[in-house]
Amino acid sequence: MRYRYQLMLLGFALFIVAALHRGWTVPVVWLGGDFVALGIAHWTSSHRVLGKRDDGTISPWAWVVFLPYLIVTVSIWHILRLLTAEPAFNPVTDDLVIGRRLLSAEIPAGFENYIDLTAEFPEAPAIRRSSAYFCFPILDGSAPTPQALHAAVSALRPGRTFIHCAQGHGRTGLFALAILLSRGAVGSVQDGLSILRLARPGVHLNRSQLSCIEAYAKRST
Repeated sequence: MRYRYQLMLLGFALFIVAALHRGWTVPVVWLGGDFVALGIAHWTSSHRVLGKRDDGTISPWAWVVFLPYLIVTVSIWHILRLLTAEPAFNPVTDDLVIGRRLLSAEIPAGFENYIDLTAEFPEAPAIRRSSAYFCFPILDGSAPTPQALHAAVSALRPGRTFIHCAQGHGRTGLFALAILLSRGAVGSVQDGLSILRLARPGVHLNRSQLSCIEAYAKRST
């Protein structure tokens, strides 16, 4: 819930900055509008607001509307990728691997499911072309409904599964935990979180993601 307020407050703060410093009015107001729109999207659970399509691309109209935000997001992602010592991905079990968004040269082979949870990034072409690719966009810091999560997990093929969001922490942890619960590999949400954190210590679910997976767990029992 706090994401919606933070995004909207940041957007309105940029409007004020633009009003006080007219030299950068257009790009600052543009970025501020993007943040306000994203805050509303979080409020309404509009996970495809950024134009993410089932084929892993982002719609041309979204590149126009959200260009400042997308530039900022991609830049931050690359900076974090270069500065962090965290591996690109980590195995959880023999048939489940979790990680961050990958570059084309980092793509591991041998997966029946390649789950892309990002709403804010286009997927690498080499991955998008794979028959294993499955797009289930979730806004950063947000969660789908338990029903939508259940439908997505139920649609997966049997076999090895790779799951990623931007950094491989929140959304990835949520979806991986849903898979572990659905397979009966763990008996509770906390047990699943412990296994995921052992594999990838950065895994962390916020309040809305915990609420989603707890409701999912009740549905699965």
